[in-house]
Amino acid sequence: MISKDNMTFIDHLEALRWALIRIIIVISIFMFFSFIYSDIIQDFIMQPINNLGLINFKLQDIKITSPFMVKIVISLFTTLIITFPYFVFEILKFIYPAISKISKIYLFSIFFLSVIFFIVGCLFGYFYLFPATISFFINLVDQDIEFNPERLNYVFYSFWLIIVSGFIYQLPVISLILTKLRIINYEFLKQMRHVAFVLFLVFGAIISPPDPLSQLLIAFPLYLLYELGIIISYIFRVKL
Repeated sequence: MISKDNMTFIDHLEALRWALIRIIIVISIFMFFSFIYSDIIQDFIMQPINNLGLINFKLQDIKITSPFMVKIVISLFTTLIITFPYFVFEILKFIYPAISKISKIYLFSIFFLSVIFFIVGCLFGYFYLFPATISFFINLVDQDIEFNPERLNYVFYSFWLIIVSGFIYQLPVISLILTKLRIINYEFLKQMRHVAFVLFLVFGAIISPPDPLSQLLIAFPLYLLYELGIIISYIFRVKL
């Protein structure tokens, strides 16, 4: 058996090939079951908008292929969300043998932080960000106009917003990675604190209903993540 410390370039390619095969198999399995249970998943996606109690809100299919495409989009994005931790695990597992023992501590930290913040971000997107933006757009519609959005567009937008929220919550993880790569440090993050807060307010104003409270409810968690990124950057500024 070849030692991991003495793997050749061909051995690394072989390991990468098997990692990709495992990822493809896992993705295929989850896409299959997500496709079968796409109706249940759609009901789950519809729940936040149903909780708003909106009147005369009805989805529609325009194209003949729309029902099938809706199932494909649901299965694809559901699989992306569910398999994200496994995907990160496979990447870190591939580079694990090639790094030092100290770096492995950082590796485990990155993995757990990444998964935790991705889940929290997706939950934030599902329970608040998605309903808030949908409510905002619907309130722009004239009451005399019948508003029946396309189901495919609704499903795609809902999943896109949830996933984007999950990746936005990777800010502390990004701070850790950039700190260890010596691209940034906690002093730089502290100096950019006010700029970041303004950017978060602008972002909150763009995607939230036009009231200060909703804007702050989006900007404040992002700012807390930024502050957490400063703390993480400070902790990992030295070698453990």
